[in-house]
Amino acid sequence: MRSRLRAGALPLMLALAAASCARIPPPRPPQPPPAQVAPGPFVLKGEPFIRIGLAWDLDSVVVTGGLRVLVPNSADSDRVIDGIKIGIAPTGLVFGNPGDRVPPIPFTGDTLTIRPERGTLRWNGKTWRGSLRVFLNPRGKLTLVDELPLETYLLGVVPTEIGGLTKELIEAGRAQAIAARSYTLFYLGRRASEGFDLYGTVEDQLYGPVESERPLAGQCVSDTRGEIAFYGDGPIRANYCSTCGGITAEVREAWPTPFVPYLESRRDDGGGGDFCAAAPQYRWRERWTAAEFLGNVERFAPMQGIGIPADTLGDLLDVRVAARSVSGRVWRLLVRTTAGDVAIPAYSIRQVLRRGGQPDAILRSNLFKIDVRRDPATGSAIEVVASGAGAGHGVGLCQTGALGMARAGVSAEHILEHYYPHAVVERRY
Repeated sequence: MRSRLRAGALPLMLALAAASCARIPPPRPPQPPPAQVAPGPFVLKGEPFIRIGLAWDLDSVVVTGGLRVLVPNSADSDRVIDGIKIGIAPTGLVFGNPGDRVPPIPFTGDTLTIRPERGTLRWNGKTWRGSLRVFLNPRGKLTLVDELPLETYLLGVVPTEIGGLTKELIEAGRAQAIAARSYTLFYLGRRASEGFDLYGTVEDQLYGPVESERPLAGQCVSDTRGEIAFYGDGPIRANYCSTCGGITAEVREAWPTPFVPYLESRRDDGGGGDFCAAAPQYRWRERWTAAEFLGNVERFAPMQGIGIPADTLGDLLDVRVAARSVSGRVWRLLVRTTAGDVAIPAYSIRQVLRRGGQPDAILRSNLFKIDVRRDPATGSAIEVVASGAGAGHGVGLCQTGALGMARAGVSAEHILEHYYPHAVVERRY
């Protein structure tokens, strides 16, 4: 697909960097659009089944509902029960009915499969579609996996990712469904070392239980059944974020990976303002005391493999943007202290800086300018203030931008054209 909306990174980049003394590298020279590439030999034999990691490193798992537990070489596979508690024993797994006082049944294997026989299964107070599999992971703890068809999985992804939909937002929901389906197939097997395909969390795609499903989101999934975005011979890496802040990022701005044409940086407007301008996190501000800011650097930089000159950095001297990326996001941040300098690269900035007063929350985005406020009498740093835009990595589809486009009457096909230029959508099952 080819976008009809012109990309241009420089205006917003300059606006955000205006208050910084950092030298801004020139953006990547404009590239001619590649020739349209037809989908290649990627083959699906119908709708695939996928495995989603729900939880891991557990000591026990309790599942209820009308269920059948598949236990190899055991008569227990032949009866329907109303619940099961699975634990860990030196010889493998043990299982029994929740609340039973009788000793649990030992099982020398390392995996149990639980299938619904009456309705759906319940775990952690929620209802789940598909079959659940519990197994011992390499760390000697339990992992819980949901195995289900791709379209059924999307019923729990689309509403949790795009949020509540109304009829005027259906096109954004359809675009989200196609993006999520393409993302899933691109990353199939990504977490194979953990025994499943994808996490059911924001590490991959947020997957919710039956209680999170919504009729309009389900309609978006069924309307686009089997529709996948391709580039070349396979599904695209359909990354998406909450709010791009007015300009999307190239994929290599967020991850150390080569540039791909369908994940280039693009202005998020059609000539009448940014599509995501109504988002709560379109613009934001964070404030830290100088001590809090340095405390975050001392604590979190080593966790990201960033060397610091001393365990205690002393006093803050300055913070400045040393380089910006193509979209104007901070590519390298330099923190100057009395103990020495700390250079924080793009891929670690959000994890190191954190939110002001919320050390458990990473910074909303890398699209910001930053200033140090000083004591008028001494010139010493007393506060650090960041003024930024957007939430998330900024790559690919901007979810709040897609909602804005839908409100403006833009179709799902053109939403995808905008955020994934040069991709082709085809129905494959």
